[in-house]
Amino acid sequence: MKKLIIIEDDTDAREMAVFTFENNGYEVVKAGKDISIQEVIALKPHIIVVGYQLSGGTPGSEVCLKLKADKATKDIPVILYSPNVDMDKISQSACADGYVAKPLELEDFMYLVHRIALS
Repeated sequence: MKKLIIIEDDTDAREMAVFTFENNGYEVVKAGKDISIQEVIALKPHIIVVGYQLSGGTPGSEVCLKLKADKATKDIPVILYSPNVDMDKISQSACADGYVAKPLELEDFMYLVHRIALS
């Protein structure tokens, strides 16, 4: 079973994603923006999904950059998702492995996560 960490502060969005991924065979771990590199390493996820608008004004791109900057987590795929119209540029500058724009089409979201998690 593939393990996915979801970092999302919006309860509704997080629970929708958790439900969707669990029903598609993923083990889902919910985390906040303050998850440490050590916690990520211990969880051994196959992929990480990060909401772009996190509490306190922290952009998900900062979380992504932190993960990609550490040699122990840099190879874990990270997908950003957001209603931001510049997600292509944002995801590239954050070294994300992919992005999904909100409003989400769940099938597209699942396809992207599944494709990246299995690559």
